[in-house]
Amino acid sequence: MKKDGIILTLMQIATGGILGLIGGWVCLFIFEGFIWQLLIGDRINHGFWVGLFLLIAMGATYGVVVVVASVGMRFVSQGFGVDVPLKPLCSGAFLGPPAVVGLLGLLNVPWEIFGKPNLILALLISVLKTLAYIVSLPMRGWVSLGLPVEIWYILAIPIGAILGYRIATVEDTDGRVEQI
Repeated sequence: MKKDGIILTLMQIATGGILGLIGGWVCLFIFEGFIWQLLIGDRINHGFWVGLFLLIAMGATYGVVVVVASVGMRFVSQGFGVDVPLKPLCSGAFLGPPAVVGLLGLLNVPWEIFGKPNLILALLISVLKTLAYIVSLPMRGWVSLGLPVEIWYILAIPIGAILGYRIATVEDTDGRVEQI
């Protein structure tokens, strides 16, 4: 039973990553190749409208990637006989890439901006520096090896989705709340 859980998790990560990447490429083709170049072209030059259309394109692409990866992961789960609700999958998948951004942000925190702190702040900063270093250690190792950080973004969606549905609470028909 435990072996099936590991295989299911690895299959979900692989499927979610591949389908999310394909969904992102399709959206890139649609927005960049079709909408931006053919429909809009050089007709819009004002910064507000360009920014608005860029925001719409990014939001739609992110949404499509999250939903496509989540639906693919749900399909894989059903193949293993596990019914996973789509809402916690999408919620976790939505929060995966911002977690990677946070980890990348911890790599280069300018701790000197706090100036010359008093004793309590100096202790707090040293604890935070140590904690930030420990939390970002996998990312530091990855970057020091020269490996592409984009792989983290691809894997963050399915890993976040898995965490989303495994941590989520689901209401029973009796109104009780239980952990999955």
